[in-house]
Amino acid sequence: MKFSVEWLDGGENAAREERATLCDLQIFVGDENACMFLDDEANEVVHSLRVPAVHLAEGIARDWWRIFGGRDRRQPLLPYRTGFVLPDLRFRCDGSTFEIESGQLHCANPGVRFWQVADEQCSRTAAEQELAVFLGDVVDKLTGDGIRDCEVALAWGRVCVSREDPDEAAFCEAAGALDVDPYSITEEDAHFIERAGAFFSNEALIEFLAGGSPSNAGKFRLPRSTMSWLDSLKTRRPYESALPKVLELRDQFGDTALRQAHEPAWAHGYRVAKLFTNELDMDGRDAPTPEALTHRLGNRRFQRTHAEDIEPGLRAVVEPDAGVHLRDRGRGKFSWATQAETFALTRAIGSLLCLPQTERQVVNSLHYAEQQAVGRAFAAEFLAPMDKIREMAEDGLEAHEIAHEFKVSPQVVAHQRDNQERLRAQAA
Repeated sequence: MKFSVEWLDGGENAAREERATLCDLQIFVGDENACMFLDDEANEVVHSLRVPAVHLAEGIARDWWRIFGGRDRRQPLLPYRTGFVLPDLRFRCDGSTFEIESGQLHCANPGVRFWQVADEQCSRTAAEQELAVFLGDVVDKLTGDGIRDCEVALAWGRVCVSREDPDEAAFCEAAGALDVDPYSITEEDAHFIERAGAFFSNEALIEFLAGGSPSNAGKFRLPRSTMSWLDSLKTRRPYESALPKVLELRDQFGDTALRQAHEPAWAHGYRVAKLFTNELDMDGRDAPTPEALTHRLGNRRFQRTHAEDIEPGLRAVVEPDAGVHLRDRGRGKFSWATQAETFALTRAIGSLLCLPQTERQVVNSLHYAEQQAVGRAFAAEFLAPMDKIREMAEDGLEAHEIAHEFKVSPQVVAHQRDNQERLRAQAA
């Protein structure tokens, strides 16, 4: 991702902030210039947008912590138009990887067409640097023109101060994960973040907060009773959640199970799942229920934990000492044989093996989140190995038949096929 700004003098905009930041703007996504468009009236291609940069900069500064604290949520740039044209760009962060997507867009007034479809992934650090340079350039241009007390300067100034303090930055990102503004946060939300921060930390805290369900207002909220359930986990007896064989294998794998440089999160989970499967000499068909799997992993007294009126997407909590609190979805004490519970438990095992266990982890409904992607890929490969799926497909079985054989959802089979192509591309 790259912003290119050429400042223009003599603008006729009524607002002084717009006159000061009038520019020819280009935003590159990979090799594509997302700001290139077709002018319908002139029937010609134009390679840059002539717009005031102030509104785009103000929007990014205002939503900085939502952009970097959100996980499954894509942050569109279109709401930052404020009467001017912008391309259909969307940002999304999974923790360490930042994704930029550009889509087609036709605006009737003025008549312009953005036809490029592009996407790019870069490190979070690189994305922060590029956005910070753009925001800094806009603020400097305004300041140079004698405009200091404007919204974008105030918003970006607050973000810069927060980024200098690790504790304050962590709180602000947690607020962004909860989809609230850290600078106008309610006492209730601030207290909830503090309580959650006493249980989870770092990326696990962000993924826990970002995993809430949207309310009618479009905001993400976690039921406050969720924290009461989490507090109750501290009093559980060790034998109810321990998986001693996983702890043994984690020590045995050592650094082999750690994420390698430039390895995508999903590829990390896939690789460790193959280690796990080979070591246990089994695949998912040998352990179709949580009961069978926990027995194989050294605990015949493993119990789920009852949970009502909490965030529905919360599947399990993983302790650093190889304990897994698997949520009872209310179907009865002996109701083990469900795809969802088996998949959730296997995701938790993936978290134990793949992630440095210095803190608790959460297993929830997020997809585009680093720790969740690791666990999902691990569970998919363990329960429905890619090689076996390919062999069965070559034998003429349909996706739903393969899913029935492995006791997983058809979506898992589809994702495994997609990941197979991605693995080939990564190897290339």
